[in-house]
Amino acid sequence: MTGSMTTTPIANLILRDERTIGVQELSVLDTREDFSRLRGHFALHLKSADGGAQLLARDPLGVNKLFFAIKRGTGETNDEVDSANFFIELVQRGHRPADIWSVPSGHLVRIWPAERRLTLEKFSTLSFADDAAAVEADLPRHAERIRTQLDATFRILNKALAGRTVYVTLSGGLDSTTVAALAKQHLDKFSAVTFFVQGKDPEGEPGSDVHFARLVARDLGIPLELVELAPQSLPALVDEVLVGGQDYRDFNVHCGLVNAALAVAIARLPRPAGGAAPVVLTGDTMNELMADYTPVHYGPAEYYSLPNLGAGRLRRFLVSGLDTGDREVGIFARLGIDTIQPYALYPEIYTALPGAFLEVDGAKQRLARLVMGEQVPSYIYDRPKVRAQVGGSNQVGGTLAALVDQGIDGPELERRFCRLAGFEPRELKRWIRAGVYRFTATYPIPAPTPLQG
Repeated sequence: MTGSMTTTPIANLILRDERTIGVQELSVLDTREDFSRLRGHFALHLKSADGGAQLLARDPLGVNKLFFAIKRGTGETNDEVDSANFFIELVQRGHRPADIWSVPSGHLVRIWPAERRLTLEKFSTLSFADDAAAVEADLPRHAERIRTQLDATFRILNKALAGRTVYVTLSGGLDSTTVAALAKQHLDKFSAVTFFVQGKDPEGEPGSDVHFARLVARDLGIPLELVELAPQSLPALVDEVLVGGQDYRDFNVHCGLVNAALAVAIARLPRPAGGAAPVVLTGDTMNELMADYTPVHYGPAEYYSLPNLGAGRLRRFLVSGLDTGDREVGIFARLGIDTIQPYALYPEIYTALPGAFLEVDGAKQRLARLVMGEQVPSYIYDRPKVRAQVGGSNQVGGTLAALVDQGIDGPELERRFCRLAGFEPRELKRWIRAGVYRFTATYPIPAPTPLQG
């Protein structure tokens, strides 16, 4: 499709044949087959040179978000397609929430405004080995394939990030430590950043994220920046997390608060004059790809409940749910920081793992030992699973406890989100369903404006 592209604030990282491609190469992309060869994080709005067809495309996992609305023509002018990475931007441009739609993950939306016609095409289908048998002898082969692809991915990133200021978000958990170890091997220079809540995550406690992050930074020889916030400072960030994170559900808000605190700190750190935006590398999406989630109990309540599914089916559900929630990319972007999730670039190397393997206790640690060996310190393999929003393995703290203790619970997050985004409460439940933003397969007709008076 020759023509122009609408510039979006969230940076696109587009890979084809294990190399990055630029905007000039997008003009030749048009068919589902063209887009099926792409990997990366991208949200594109391409316009034909003749002013006819417009094409919107979103990466296979939906890492970058993409929303659109139709501005009706006057009779003498055609309709216009308005797009944005952030839902709130379209609201601020005058579109009502009910008239805003998402481009689903791994889909193309083609729009002919003059004809008021729209088509929806899926270009990416991720295969899941849900029902495959877990053959013990196959595990080293899977591990070798994963390591080969991870090394190739970081070689790509080494070229793509040359001259950039790079940070790794390090929680001291297995996923972020693996990213740090790979970055240490392949990248020229970077620093780690770790967040903790005063009092909720005692800095010197042996089970805390800070404790393990310090050990990893020491043993890998990585500079470490600690970011500390008092519990009473977190509520001031909640509205920004709701807007930038594009989600009201407590899990993503609690995660987003960690990243908002890190983003504020990184934005204040020195950077080269006139240089490109800083970049953070994160361990996100691995939990979805390995179905490594469990509910968390705090006080009398259970948080982050999951559907009662086997690990293989749960993995499919969680990966599909990446369509919604911008707990990393969106939040960092709002402060001028680019985000790359290395595990999300080639997810098929993980979805090829048999579902039955995910059912085994310690499956992720066992696989990681085969993939990374001694590059990851042994105490990280042995560390119990901890969520970044919980802060430590000995007690529930972090952003979860800090918000709940201050009365900011799930219903309050919903009320705030409705106020910020202009939703009626009944509309909110239709906006996200089964982990997917609302989308359309037909040309949207904006609802009539209610009569005043």
